[in-house]
Amino acid sequence: MVKGVSAMLKPNLNADLKPGVGAAGFCLGDSYVEIINAVGVVQWIEPGANLRNIISANKVWVGVKKRIGRSDEVIITLTYMDDVVFLAFGKNMILYQIVVGEGYIGAFNGIRIGDDLRALENNFEIDFNDADDEFLILKGTDYICGISFDTSYRSSLINAPLQQIRHISIHDWDLA
Repeated sequence: MVKGVSAMLKPNLNADLKPGVGAAGFCLGDSYVEIINAVGVVQWIEPGANLRNIISANKVWVGVKKRIGRSDEVIITLTYMDDVVFLAFGKNMILYQIVVGEGYIGAFNGIRIGDDLRALENNFEIDFNDADDEFLILKGTDYICGISFDTSYRSSLINAPLQQIRHISIHDWDLA
């Protein structure tokens, strides 16, 4: 069930980020139908349109439906206010990823968008995943599942030690 989302189309930008669980008042595993009914009006954009310009100028939700390859499978995304919140729904029309960006106030373990990535080192080990250009975190020898961080560098801390967090992804790839 969608939690913390008002009828005025605004997600909860103060909500804590919970790896593998949720963010912005949404929970991974929520259905597309529940969420679309909660957020109300969505400006739908055709794939291939100048999406970046449309999203950056929009102050509400923007939706995109994309067909994957030649199959009948469709991925739906909803983006709120210039990538402050991005929601992705997989083949079963289930929310599997929430990405937050600049303008999001909530935190994970005290870490927010715009913070130095190395602030995570106070409680975690940081690992750069060069296959997806993202940072993962470990507690001891175990990865913290359901969360990743990206910066504008898309390079390890060895190559670029000063990096600010631009986006945080909360996800459950099993739902994709």
